[in-house]
Amino acid sequence: MGLNPFKDSNLNDLQKDITRLFSTWFGDLSATLKKNWVIFVRKGKERITVMFIPHSEKKIINFHISIFTISSVIGSIACIILVTSILIVNHTSTIKEISKLKMYGSNSKIQMARYREEIGKLYDIFQRFKPEISYLYSLTPESGNVNMWAKGGVHNPDPQQEIADESSPSMEVLNIEEMERDLKASREMLDKIKVFLEARKKIIENTPSLWPVDGYVISRFGERTSPYTFKKEYHEGIDIASFPGAEIRATAPGKVENIWWDPVTGLSVSVSHKYGFITVYSHCQRVSVDNNQKVSKGEVIAYVGRTGKSTRPVCFYQIKIGTDFVDPAPFLNKIAP
Repeated sequence: MGLNPFKDSNLNDLQKDITRLFSTWFGDLSATLKKNWVIFVRKGKERITVMFIPHSEKKIINFHISIFTISSVIGSIACIILVTSILIVNHTSTIKEISKLKMYGSNSKIQMARYREEIGKLYDIFQRFKPEISYLYSLTPESGNVNMWAKGGVHNPDPQQEIADESSPSMEVLNIEEMERDLKASREMLDKIKVFLEARKKIIENTPSLWPVDGYVISRFGERTSPYTFKKEYHEGIDIASFPGAEIRATAPGKVENIWWDPVTGLSVSVSHKYGFITVYSHCQRVSVDNNQKVSKGEVIAYVGRTGKSTRPVCFYQIKIGTDFVDPAPFLNKIAP
């Protein structure tokens, strides 16, 4: 019958067998170790004779030393050499690290000097930039006499100069803080300038500012001698000579106010604009727009002719503000060829 490990008698027999097996194995191992240890101790206690034989007739020196002693000396020397090597390597590494730190330190000083120099240049540029912003801001209606710039440090002429009081911030830090405050003030001023320019842009866009026709002025605004009566008269516009059929363009966006015929000015067209401007174009050959028609800036509204009392093909151009005619010359934004 086979062995049943779940019966108490068979379990006890199994435990005894295992115990006997380990006892035998460890016993043999212990005996072997003891035997080897005895051999090792016996060999280690064996003595070696060392003799020093001089070339002269002096006495020979000899002494006996055990293998254990020789092994201990050799081991100590090996340990000393190992520890010394480790210390030398660590010392060499430390020296290299110190050299690198010194190099980095010198580079950092160079970089700091450069940073100080660049901060100084930036500060000088910003100081030259401030009057330009101040001038633009003075053109706005909100400028008044308020000084929005920060009151701060001045540029340090010598970046290498050290501050005596270490607790005080450096001149570069003071300059950067001042520029930060001034940049914030500049942003506020630029926002107001932007609003001002946008409002002026709308005015300019709706102001008569183009030449109505390509040509050149042959008669200016103001008093002149009439080419018909040769008497003094007041000329309430300018005559721009051009070739027949040349395009006449609206000098500002607006609405055609009136188209009429006059024995003196011939075929004429008037356009009303924002801000009370009215422009009049006379001596036209023909008109290409209708009454109450909206026109854009630069749109063709008529063509040059010799209608009315005109000695040559011209465009008689007038600008009226309210009920008064004004000189159109300051409103022209380019010189005729």
